[in-house]
Amino acid sequence: MISLARIRERKIVHAAIAYSAAAWVLLQVLQFLASTYDWPPGILRGAPVLLVAGLFAVVVLAWFHGERGQQRVSALEASMLATLLILGLAGAVVVGRTGKKPGRPLVMMMDSPAPERVYDEQTVRNSGTNADVISDILLDLPIRRQKEAIGPGWHRDEEIRQFDPALVIIHLSAFCRGSECRATLERFRQFVEYFGDADTQFLIYSRGPESWTPHCGQGRGCERLMRAVLDTVFAPDYRKYPTLQRRIHLFAIRDFGPPSWLDPMVSSAFKLRVRNVLDLK
Repeated sequence: MISLARIRERKIVHAAIAYSAAAWVLLQVLQFLASTYDWPPGILRGAPVLLVAGLFAVVVLAWFHGERGQQRVSALEASMLATLLILGLAGAVVVGRTGKKPGRPLVMMMDSPAPERVYDEQTVRNSGTNADVISDILLDLPIRRQKEAIGPGWHRDEEIRQFDPALVIIHLSAFCRGSECRATLERFRQFVEYFGDADTQFLIYSRGPESWTPHCGQGRGCERLMRAVLDTVFAPDYRKYPTLQRRIHLFAIRDFGPPSWLDPMVSSAFKLRVRNVLDLK
């Protein structure tokens, strides 16, 4: 019969507390290893389930073997431990595969409201931004759309991270001060770095300087120039976060048409790029 006296005698509470502390440390180690070696996210999602099953197994072991002296493993104890092991493994696999709740992915569209950053005069006249036009382009996709106005004085990096967006669509020049953009690439890098250990994808777009024009449209020549610039800027982060480089996608508008979102070739190519990045069917 179970009683408080027998629970104290077998030190079940002590064993459970010690195990819980060790499990917490193990989870921190797993988090570090997963981010360092790019382990599948399902491992981190399933590990807590397996550890909870392990807690019950520790309680069972403490109950049957907590008294002084040697106790044999009974058939009841063995069956209980085997059941917990099976349930823990099955639960970890199910939770690891299930992941986040199904739903439409959140796409965050970020750009500056400054008129010199907006590509189309019609949009400027309507007091809109590139993000407004992009939102309309993606209107019929199975996604959740959210816009965020940014600029040189914007500092809501952590708040955006908390939204856990599947994709951030952002203008390469969104943090520029007037005509000076090169110095603000570091601020751009700092924002992207907030998502270094996340699953968020980035789609960075730009029309590029006029000097790029001769290279554009020829095997995505503008895009290659963008990639060269950003790979230099993000080099330290690529070493720190192994998955970051392949989560950064580029869209050079001049590779597909004039620097205008209202051009059908540009808008169609951009929508297709978003579909591919999010793997939308």
